[in-house]
Amino acid sequence: MQIFCQAIKYSIFVIFLTGLLSCTTYRKMTYLQHISAEDSLISNVYGQETYKLQSGDIIYIRISSLNKEINDLFNSNENIAVSAINEAAMYFKSYTIDDKGYIEMPVIGKVHVANKTLAEVQEAIQQLTLVYFKEVYVTVKYAGFKVTILGEVRKPGVFYFYNSKATILEALGQAGDLNEFGNRENLLIVRSTNNGLKTIRVNLLDKNLLKSPDLYIQPNDVIYVEPLKSKSWKLNSYNVSIILSSISTLVLVISFVLKL
Repeated sequence: MQIFCQAIKYSIFVIFLTGLLSCTTYRKMTYLQHISAEDSLISNVYGQETYKLQSGDIIYIRISSLNKEINDLFNSNENIAVSAINEAAMYFKSYTIDDKGYIEMPVIGKVHVANKTLAEVQEAIQQLTLVYFKEVYVTVKYAGFKVTILGEVRKPGVFYFYNSKATILEALGQAGDLNEFGNRENLLIVRSTNNGLKTIRVNLLDKNLLKSPDLYIQPNDVIYVEPLKSKSWKLNSYNVSIILSSISTLVLVISFVLKL
């Protein structure tokens, strides 16, 4: 009888410990915690266009006019046959910024675009085309930029984005989200800048991320999701609950056998 009571107490302890571990896991895996009604209209001024173009970036430029000859002159590369709209198609239809920060366009020639935003480049090319032609309209966009996502995500790889205001949450969504071993409190972003590589740490659990400049990804970002320490032990709340439940069952079986 005494052994049986001890088994019951042990079972209660197992249930308590399993519940405690589940709560801990929940707190470690819930994004943007403690958002309240007051947070429903969070503004992020960093969502405005602030990225400065760099060498190696690829931009799409279209010059539109009522004159078909002008359209064919500037947009002839759009006739290249590519089976689908993808990074390869955009590469052939776009301009790559060279090591000195220039692109070379028909008629206009070389244009320095490095260290400028897309809006600034659009305005500069607009003014240059008006020197040669009347009534033309210039459109400048990213020709898709790549972000590399590594570590504890379900689908690591290189992903292309065509939205200049894509967020880190969208990027992680493309990678299938973090797995159960991903450290959501300390993501590492390695970012290429004109002055060299910059490292940024991001906490996905903190609601203040919604108004941080770190919310938005930039071309050529590398996002690395570190593993939790528990991975080295191959242990999580599910494993613990299975182990402890097995021990509890064994104790009950032994108690039953001893009674016989």
